[in-house]
Amino acid sequence: MKLQWSERALQDLEDLLGYIEQDNPAAARRLHAKVIDKTDHLRDFPNMGRVSPEAEEPFRELHIKPLRIVYLPEEQSVTIIAVFREEALLSL
Repeated sequence: MKLQWSERALQDLEDLLGYIEQDNPAAARRLHAKVIDKTDHLRDFPNMGRVSPEAEEPFRELHIKPLRIVYLPEEQSVTIIAVFREEALLSL
């Protein structure tokens, strides 16, 4: 299955990692590696995340502390829609 990132999700991730990197570059690198590892699993397990409470079906989300990653599983692909801090409210 194809995994793709929306422009917004890429920018969200870049912004959040940049913020963390200001105080702790090693933590930002570790978090980036976790995000890539976990999202890569979506290729084989597109429904592994829970249904997003704000966006509802068909949107799902993964939690990778301190982030929430919202994605849309479809027939032939999974699209990562947004990345945001877990305490923030989703606004698509």
